Amino acid sequence: MRKTYIATMCMLFASGSAIADPFESCPSKAFLMQDSVAKLYGIDLVSAKATTIAASLTREGAANTSSVNAVGFNYKDQYMYGYSKQEPGRVVQIGNDYDMTVLDVTGLPDTNFYVGDIQVTGTGTNQQAYYFVYTPNHGLYKIPLNDDLTQSIASIQYTGSENWNLNIFDFAFHPNSNLLYAMESNGNLHEINVDTATTTFITQLDTAGDSGAFGATYFDVNGQFYASNNRSGKIHKVDLSVSPVVGYTPTASVFTSGPKSGQNDGARCAIAEVKVTDNSIDFGDAPNGYATTLADSGPRHLYDPNDDGENLVYLGASVDGENINTAADLAAAPIDNSDDGVAFVTDFVGGQNTQIIVTASQNSYLYAWFDWNQDQVFSADEAMLDKIAINAGDNSLLIPVPETTLEGNTWARFRVTDGSEASNINATGGVSGGEVEDYEITTYASDAYPSENDWVTLSYEDKWPFAGDYDFNDLVTHFRSTRYKENGAVVGYRIEGEILGVGATYHNGFAVRLYDQINASTERRVNRAEIDEANISFTIDGVVQETSPLEAGRSDAILIVMEDVWDYVQKNGGCQYFRTEANCQSGTKVTFSMTVPLLAPKALADSPANVLDPFIFASADHFHGDFMNSIDKRSWEVHLKNRAPTEAFSNELYSVSGSDDASNPAANSYFQTTSGLPWAMEIGAAWKHPIETIDITNAYPKFAAFATSAGKNSITWYSEPQLSKVITSGAQ
Repeated sequence: MRKTYIATMCMLFASGSAIADPFESCPSKAFLMQDSVAKLYGIDLVSAKATTIAASLTREGAANTSSVNAVGFNYKDQYMYGYSKQEPGRVVQIGNDYDMTVLDVTGLPDTNFYVGDIQVTGTGTNQQAYYFVYTPNHGLYKIPLNDDLTQSIASIQYTGSENWNLNIFDFAFHPNSNLLYAMESNGNLHEINVDTATTTFITQLDTAGDSGAFGATYFDVNGQFYASNNRSGKIHKVDLSVSPVVGYTPTASVFTSGPKSGQNDGARCAIAEVKVTDNSIDFGDAPNGYATTLADSGPRHLYDPNDDGENLVYLGASVDGENINTAADLAAAPIDNSDDGVAFVTDFVGGQNTQIIVTASQNSYLYAWFDWNQDQVFSADEAMLDKIAINAGDNSLLIPVPETTLEGNTWARFRVTDGSEASNINATGGVSGGEVEDYEITTYASDAYPSENDWVTLSYEDKWPFAGDYDFNDLVTHFRSTRYKENGAVVGYRIEGEILGVGATYHNGFAVRLYDQINASTERRVNRAEIDEANISFTIDGVVQETSPLEAGRSDAILIVMEDVWDYVQKNGGCQYFRTEANCQSGTKVTFSMTVPLLAPKALADSPANVLDPFIFASADHFHGDFMNSIDKRSWEVHLKNRAPTEAFSNELYSVSGSDDASNPAANSYFQTTSGLPWAMEIGAAWKHPIETIDITNAYPKFAAFATSAGKNSITWYSEPQLSKVITSGAQ
C-alpha cells in the first residue's frame, strides 16, 4: 500500500520540479537540523552518536543559504517537512537525497517558524497527515499534506493560539494520543490538544541543571518523549506512555548526551522503536532495579569495535559491548567479562576510608556511585567520585564510606570517559566513548573507639619496673580502633594511629593484642587461629608491608605494629629524641593502619573500648637494662594499668630486685606502683606530653590525684599543664 501511495505522489509532482524519493522505511534514528545554513545529522538516541547526513541541503537543485527549522517526519509518506527562512512562507519537503522541494502554502504570516511537527491520524488508507507550526507572536497553524502537494495549500490558523505565549522551541506529537508535548527552557512541560486548541501545564521537570532552549523533541512508539537541550547537548527522557497525562507526575532523566548547538531542531518517525541494534555499546551489569537497561535509560558507552585499542578509553584490559534493551536481555547476559578495571584493596566499612586501584587505558576522567543505603538507586549524594582525573595505568584512590551505610551486599558503578562531555555525566544515560563497570560489593557496619574521626592518646614509660624519669614520653601515639560488624557479629578489626613522640633511650616495639571481652571476672581473647592472616592489610606511612604482623608461635592474636619504633621515626638534626625535647618539637608523624579480618564471625561482647590491648615490648638485640641480660627481650612488656601481659611475658620480671612495681596477678593487678600510678596511660583527649626527663607529676600537678583515686578525682588533669614543661607545638 505504501509503495502505491508513493508512486501516486511522484505522479502528482510530475508536472512540477522533480522530487526525491522518500525515505525507504521509518528510521529509528532521529533527525537533527542545525546551524544557520541547514546541516542535517542523524542521532542514535541510544548511544548519542551523531552522523552527518547532509553537510548542506539543496533547494530545488540550487545551494541552500538558509536555516531550516520546525522540522517533522511524516510517516504517512516517509518525507520530512520543515520551514525555510530563505523566504517567508516557504514550507519545504525533504526526501532521501536531502534536496528541498518548496510547497506553495498560503495564509502563513511573514515570520520565522522554529516549532513544528507532523500529525498523522487514522489508519490504513484513511491516514491523514498535517504539518503544524507555531510561533508565540502568531500562534499555531495547520497545513494539510493529503492532496496534490504541487498545488497551492491553504494553512489554517488556530484562533486564540497567538495568546498562548509558550516559551517553547520545538514540540512533538504523541504517536497514540496525537497530543502535542513541548518543554520550556525552565523545564515546564505542556500538553497541547490541537482538536480543542487548548494547552495544559503538566509539571516543571527537573532537568538536572540544564537551562536554555530544548530545541529538538521526539517521540518513540512506546510514548517516550525526548528533549534535546541546545546548550548542553543532553537529551532528557520523559515517560509519557500515559497520554493524556492524568493521575501521575512525569519525571525527566538524562537519556544520552548528543551534539550541542546554538540552533537545534529535531524530527523523528514517532512509530519507530528506540533500541540497541548492535554490540558496539557497553552497558552496566547491576541487576534489574538499578536502571541498567536501555528501557530505564541505563548507563551506556558507544565505542568503535574496529578501533585497534590505541585510542579507546576503558577500564582494565578491554571493553566489549552488549545488547541490553530490556530486563530480559539483562537477565540473559548479567555479567560483563570485561569488567576488570577496579580492584578493591580494603573493605567497605561505615565511617572509614577504603582504598581502590583503578586501571585505565588512557588519561581520562572517572565517576563512581555506591548504593550505600541499598535502595537500588545510585542517588546524587552517593556519587563518591565526580569527574576525577586519572592517568593511564594504575591509580590509587580513597573512597569515604558514610557512617550510615547499611551492612550487606550492594552495588557500585564506575564510568570512565575522555572528558569531552560538555558537563558531568550521571549514573544513567548514554555517552560517546568510555566504559561503564558495575561491581557487587560487601559493606560492613562498624563501631569505632573513640569515634570515626577522633583519637585517644597512648603514652608509655619504658623504665618499668623502675620509676626512672617517669616522663611518659618514651612512646606517645594517637590510636583508634574499629570493629567491623555483619549481622550483629564481629567480622574484623581495624587499628590505626600515628607516632607523636619517642623519648626512649631503649628500643621498644609496639603491638596490639585482640580481645572480644575484658573485665575482672571474664576474659575472652581472640585466638590466632581465628584470624584470616592471608587477607590482613597493613601499611606504615602508606607503604604496604609485605610481612604478616601476626606474631608467630602464639595462641593469642598478637599484632606487631613495629618491631622497633626507632626504625621508623626520623629525628631532626641536633635532636637526641623524636619530638620530646624543647627545641625538637617538629618532625613528621609516622602513620600506621592495619585491617584484620576474621575467618568466621564472632558474637559481639564488650564495647569497642575493651577489645584491644595495645602495649610496648623490648626490641630484640638491644640493651634494655642489666636486669634483662639473661632474659629474652621479647618477654618484657608494658601494658595499660591492670591489663594482664601476654603469654610471651616472663614472670621473673615480677621479682626484679629494687622494683617499683606492685603487680599482683592473683588480684588482677598489673603495671602499677604501690600508690596506684601506672606505667602506661590512655588519654581520651588531645594532650601535651612532658618534655624529656620531666616527671609527669611535675608537668601535670593534678595527675597523681587522678591516678591514685582510680580516676575519680581531677578527671580533667590533662587540661592543666605547666606549659614550660610540656611539648606545646606540633605534638597533637
